[in-house]
Amino acid sequence: MEMRIQELMLEGYCCSQIIMILGLEKLGKENPDLVKSMAGLCKGMHLEKTCGTLSAGFCLLTLVDPARAQTTYIPELNQWFLDTFESTECDELVRDDPAIIASLCPEIIRASFDKISDMMEW
Repeated sequence: MEMRIQELMLEGYCCSQIIMILGLEKLGKENPDLVKSMAGLCKGMHLEKTCGTLSAGFCLLTLVDPARAQTTYIPELNQWFLDTFESTECDELVRDDPAIIASLCPEIIRASFDKISDMMEW
């Protein structure tokens, strides 16, 4: 998984796009327009607000199971993310520091996708 994340990062995809690409691959689907639109969530919606990995996770969960996403999965993922990383805010997590981004973001993506995969029982 780490290699795939690095590969996608080198191709220029951001965290939110990578989460969606990984999810679509797991589902055996492709949707370039959806992946392109996920760029709107990059870098905390380009405002350094809610982490793009987390918000993309919400989108992926909703894509897979809309009913349970709203009532169960989104609150569970949000709480796990907060417990694991101590913040859901991009600016608090990476402080716009390229060194932190390079080291922490791939870990956040991997751990979050693992959590989503566990929730979806993939």
